[in-house]
Amino acid sequence: MIKEELEYHPLTLNEVTKLFAQKGLKLEAVAGEGFEDTVLLGIEPEIFRIHGSEDLVLIYPFSSHREREQLAGHYWRLNDEMIAMFLPHSQLFQTLAAKNMFIVYCPLLDIESLKTMGPDYASYVHRSKAIRELVLRDLNGGKTLVFRGEGQYWMVEVVLDCFGQFYKDDHGVLGYESWSEASAVAKYKGDPSQVESFNYTLEGNYGSISGTQHTLGPDGFARLGRGSGLVKKAEDKHSFSIQWNGQAEAFDLEVDPFGMIRLPY
Repeated sequence: MIKEELEYHPLTLNEVTKLFAQKGLKLEAVAGEGFEDTVLLGIEPEIFRIHGSEDLVLIYPFSSHREREQLAGHYWRLNDEMIAMFLPHSQLFQTLAAKNMFIVYCPLLDIESLKTMGPDYASYVHRSKAIRELVLRDLNGGKTLVFRGEGQYWMVEVVLDCFGQFYKDDHGVLGYESWSEASAVAKYKGDPSQVESFNYTLEGNYGSISGTQHTLGPDGFARLGRGSGLVKKAEDKHSFSIQWNGQAEAFDLEVDPFGMIRLPY
């Protein structure tokens, strides 16, 4: 590890807004009236509207990585305080962290509009995905790993978004932050109507997930859920075992060297 990797370089608000603009998400500053209740650990957010939409982005510019990490001890993604703070502004708010920045995306799409899956829904999905990718890759230097395995009857794919970074904060204290989230999908290669239900276990170096009485969709796919990653690097392995209709199959998953996603998520 070279010295530069350990030096802490906090993000600036200007850097963040420029990156949003480069990704086609130009941020336009708006007045903070009505957002007095959104102060986090004494930090007031800078509030922006995404050009061409009513969606809002709140950016909290903490002075250091360490200071921003204190949020983990006070707030969690869906805890009561966070819900009370942001739900009045957006029913679908999302929280993201990048070095010394804490970012809250507040789409103005409501739950009823979400159910119709019309043009507003498509725009929301596009912006939400773009913001997530921007924070993961451009602000946190993260990456996506795709693991895949298959047997005679089943195929399984795991998509892992992750990052890990060393830093020195403004007090010269060495720290390390890592994050990962995985999505898993299974596909039955035969006639899905022949599978009443199945039980499965997906294991990795850092844990396992399992399910019972799981069912397939009419297209033969089943989403196995999302969660923190069971592996942390490409060299790690997943193993998958499944039982259905009195049959069983087991196989390992390996990383796709090209990072290609083949199954729908």
